[in-house]
Amino acid sequence: MKVIEKTPSKQTLNDGYHKFCWNWWRILCVIVLFPLVYFLSKKYVKNFFTFTQTYQRKGLMTIETTTFDFNSFEVYRQDVIAKKLDQFNFVFSEKEEAAMQTMTILNRHQAPISALYLQHPNAKKWVIGLHGWTENKYLGLRQVFHFYQQGYNVLTFDSVAHGLSAGDYTGIGYLNAQNLSDVIQWLQDNYCVEEIGLIGNSMGAACLTKYLIDEGYQNSLVHWAVSDCGFSNLLVQFRYVMQYRYQHPWWLTSFGLTKKFNKEIGINLRKYNLLKHTNRLKDFPMLIIHGDHDDFVPYFMSKEFFAQKAKFEPSGQSQLVSLLNINHVEAISKGHQTYITAIKAFLAQQERK
Repeated sequence: MKVIEKTPSKQTLNDGYHKFCWNWWRILCVIVLFPLVYFLSKKYVKNFFTFTQTYQRKGLMTIETTTFDFNSFEVYRQDVIAKKLDQFNFVFSEKEEAAMQTMTILNRHQAPISALYLQHPNAKKWVIGLHGWTENKYLGLRQVFHFYQQGYNVLTFDSVAHGLSAGDYTGIGYLNAQNLSDVIQWLQDNYCVEEIGLIGNSMGAACLTKYLIDEGYQNSLVHWAVSDCGFSNLLVQFRYVMQYRYQHPWWLTSFGLTKKFNKEIGINLRKYNLLKHTNRLKDFPMLIIHGDHDDFVPYFMSKEFFAQKAKFEPSGQSQLVSLLNINHVEAISKGHQTYITAIKAFLAQQERK
């Protein structure tokens, strides 16, 4: 799916956060040009909302000459081949696949969450993987493979309105933060758990951060998190995508955007700002990974979040790893060695505590 029509400058990708926030002259432009703003926004806000809800959830998928069920292990196998992770032997074996358990967890509203997990005998440490916007629990497996090799039990699950989990609309992780909380509670209720780590990419990275800020920071069993190319403010993220998707300044096309999402889904985009309340994470270690050529979720998202988080915590507790010339969700493949080295060092640091 082509997301943007024109690649932003490197300066915008690295330092452009405030280009997508209000200032006095943008407000003045909207006032002066309001009839045009209203006309363009009426068209583009509707189109953009539809775009955010358009992704494969079920049915058959074809890659080259292979056709398979989207909600199956085959989508994971084909993803491994496409990303060339098999060259690094970074793939679950057939025996491990066969040992994986699929099950349904009911959330606090008794709605189903479709999950997948794999255990080591007697292991009490877990890692939960959170997938991206166009993915599902099977594609989340690539993120947890390394942790399984390190002796962790691993679990992935379909986000709200993805795969086989309940939901009519995705809130791009906003709604799924509660489901993550409910999955963690299910683990605590059903297993002897000593430690939980979280890893997510893109939407999944933002979701786990939202969970941590909302309530996860109070759970002593959740020890650390890895955020791969996540956004730090969904409203800013949407403005960025709209500007480069529709080739108009975001302030010309996004009037009524928050109202549209509130009306259709019941979420307030302004509350999905992960730069607020980072002081709650002052004792929580995070590894933040982002490619500096990411033109979907720009690098400035992680840069801003890390800078804000670092204000409240001891030096070295969290780390930002920038990968040169790496685009969206490419760290695990094209930046594989740096990606794995960073995770190994981060885990070793946590184990020394």
